[in-house]
Amino acid sequence: MSLGAGLFVVLAVAASAAGWWSLAAPVLAGALAWVVWRGPLTERGRVGAALAGATQWALLAVSAVVAATYLVPGSASTGAAGPVFAVVALAVVAVAVAADAAGARVGDRIPRWYAVLLGLAAVAFVAVCVAIAPAGDVADAGTGALPPPGLVVAVLVYLPLVAELRGWRLIVGVAAAVTVAGAALYQVGPVRLGLSAASLRDVLAAADATALTPMLVAVAALAGTASAVRCAGRLRRASGRPGWSAPALAAAGAAGVAAAVLGPQPVLLLAGAVALADSAHAVGQRVAR
Repeated sequence: MSLGAGLFVVLAVAASAAGWWSLAAPVLAGALAWVVWRGPLTERGRVGAALAGATQWALLAVSAVVAATYLVPGSASTGAAGPVFAVVALAVVAVAVAADAAGARVGDRIPRWYAVLLGLAAVAFVAVCVAIAPAGDVADAGTGALPPPGLVVAVLVYLPLVAELRGWRLIVGVAAAVTVAGAALYQVGPVRLGLSAASLRDVLAAADATALTPMLVAVAALAGTASAVRCAGRLRRASGRPGWSAPALAAAGAAGVAAAVLGPQPVLLLAGAVALADSAHAVGQRVAR
């Protein structure tokens, strides 16, 4: 679910860092996730459990950023667009916590309705991008023979979105990410794609398909909120206490504040750093054994 929601904002960050090479980022992040998490860790230990909880905390912030970025039009170019953006981001976290407290549960398996909704939205988006010729020259950045240093950043921001996927879900998720990113880059190129936090809105505008923007906003808001509910539930369980204890509520509130204050790019980088630390710790545990 995190990948489905995160794609709405990660494309811009990856494209601004690595240009056309950003198409390789989800593949490399998926390969890293497969190597790290190919076998179960029966005992994570305190540090591992803390890092797992921190990952869910960061993904909760990412989910709130996704919904706020697309619901607040002014955030399209600036990321965090002032008090309205902040209020929406905080509201998404509050709704997620309230929904989980009321009994809403999203398990480890992606709900069928969620997969179908995002699948249809992805197919429609790719079809529009491919069917309509680009407005101008899109070969404008990141086209060198060697990968740019920014590819490391692009892989980093994709890592927390794919780290939870296993087996065929990882393969399908990476393929979907590459397809959507490729369609967006074909339509507007990496420079324009990297200028806007709400990059997919700008792609539709470039393809003269602004009539589909309300649908895109609705899907992004729903995807971000549903992902937030899932992350909130995992964050609650990571606290090790029944129900929403004070520490769990404080952590959720901090995630909302991080989303409201930082905006898309810093939150994605923060989530990537936490996921990388979690992956490094998992590798260290395996080596120690």
